Amino acid sequence: MPDTVQIIHNKVPNRVRLHIPMIRHRQTFADVLKQSLLRDKAAKGIYHAEANIITGNLLIKYHPAFHREAEVIDLVRDKVAAIGAGKIEISFKHKNPRLGKMKPGAFFTRELLVSIGGNIIAGIALALLIGA
Repeated sequence: MPDTVQIIHNKVPNRVRLHIPMIRHRQTFADVLKQSLLRDKAAKGIYHAEANIITGNLLIKYHPAFHREAEVIDLVRDKVAAIGAGKIEISFKHKNPRLGKMKPGAFFTRELLVSIGGNIIAGIALALLIGA
């Protein structure tokens, strides 16, 4: 298996940003990776993991008393390999419950309508205040 975990940024102490193609546009894999890192007893020094599924990047903050950067990267590589091999189960709690209930464009449409409606109401209220 080729190395799929690459360092993007590691200039800030005790913080590393990694590129992991597996989590790009895959919220479930990102959630599984994040939770498995934060709950692993071997990774007790990792106190923050934030996945960006748009870019496929994972930001990790860790405590230097528990881990060095190389150890954190190895832990992430092990978790990615385990998820890829199916050794970490993707349970129902990792899946987004909203996705099954809404149609693909429903969230965007609802948010857009609320935003437009709010702007119209604010415009009317402002016009009434200026006219008064």
